[in-house]
Amino acid sequence: MKKILSAAFAFLLLAACQKGDTGFAGNEYRLEEAPDGAEITISFDGAEKRFYGKSAVNRYFGPYEQEGNSLVFGATGSTMMAGPENLMEAEQEYLQFLSGVKSFRLDGDTLILIDGSGKELIFKKIGTVKTEE
Repeated sequence: MKKILSAAFAFLLLAACQKGDTGFAGNEYRLEEAPDGAEITISFDGAEKRFYGKSAVNRYFGPYEQEGNSLVFGATGSTMMAGPENLMEAEQEYLQFLSGVKSFRLDGDTLILIDGSGKELIFKKIGTVKTEE
């Protein structure tokens, strides 16, 4: 019984130390129904409050701010590779959408990003990422 209580206490202590955890931090997601079969992913580093991923052709990254279900992405940087026109267009649309995101919803392994007009993009969790502590 003492071991169980010690383990429970350790778990609660660890959980308390991870303040600011958004629920999506430390996870990687893939966009469902991406246009033209594009591979679009997004990952979150909760410790650094940074996001990054693949935006069809290029890699992208930047800071984010989150409070409650409010989510705002800061200035986004990216690599500058060229690719097929249809994937470049999908990438541009996605990055424009990110700049307008205002909130999010989590439903199990599903992350839904919502822009100011109410448009939603649905992502499925595909793994976890190592974050700095």
